[in-house]
Amino acid sequence: MRLPVWIFLFIFSIILPLNAKMVSTQKDGALYIKSITVAELEHLYNQQEFFEFSKPRGVYPRIYLEHLPDDWKEVPENQAKQRTFIKILLPLVLKINEEILAERSEIEKINEKFSAGEKLSETELKFLEEKAEKYDIFTRLKGDHRTSYLLRYLLINVDAVPPSIMISTAAIYTDWGISRLALEANSLYRDEIWYQKDQGLKPIDDPDADYSYQIFSSLEDCIRHRALKLNSHINYDYLRESRRVARTMKRPPYGPQVAAQMIDDSNLKNIAGLIDYTFTFFQLSNADFYPKLRDVK
Repeated sequence: MRLPVWIFLFIFSIILPLNAKMVSTQKDGALYIKSITVAELEHLYNQQEFFEFSKPRGVYPRIYLEHLPDDWKEVPENQAKQRTFIKILLPLVLKINEEILAERSEIEKINEKFSAGEKLSETELKFLEEKAEKYDIFTRLKGDHRTSYLLRYLLINVDAVPPSIMISTAAIYTDWGISRLALEANSLYRDEIWYQKDQGLKPIDDPDADYSYQIFSSLEDCIRHRALKLNSHINYDYLRESRRVARTMKRPPYGPQVAAQMIDDSNLKNIAGLIDYTFTFFQLSNADFYPKLRDVK
């Protein structure tokens, strides 16, 4: 018989060394972890049967870390640590995708109603305008022409982001989570703030720079910010088009194809090749094939 998670956590807190720091709360079937060591985390993953991440249609527990484990930088670099990094990020990416797909579902309902010739309510029109602003969709059209335009591009922009791309880029940009940005700012994608010197994390190698790095309150906030950027910024039109075509064929975007288009995404040398190698080595493309989250046991 499997113990409820609250009993497991109670026992775990007793048997762990005195310097253990696991701090967590459980809500709506999810475990939110504020502080934990790598050893504690691996024990928890084993308890929750979270052993792998590259199975098509995989189902993963709702374990959400606020930041990387407290002793992350001290743990030796090896493939096991890299696999743990992937397991930390995957549930967070899937959580954000759930939010995006909930938005998309509402847009699809409105689109179905509009396509049937029914008049949209003021609430529905306001919802479309709010989402158009959020996802950076602009037009000077008015009336039904405007509504048609917004629906068309919202259905392109508002969609799940590929976990393989989100995770592999985070791994490369942060050197598997040991970068200063990842550890001090929960920043996984080197998001910059320009001409606001009183904000963000200052570059160590260029103290007079006109930019700083954005600080996020949690890994979840960072991933949500990145997902919105992929779904709205003009630089990622190719990703959204690849995703749109893939959806018509009822499959996720093909990761290697997207990676090949990311050559200008960063000034890191051979960024596309590094992304391609990372998700090929860890079979991350399989994580794009309709994964789901389940409640913690």
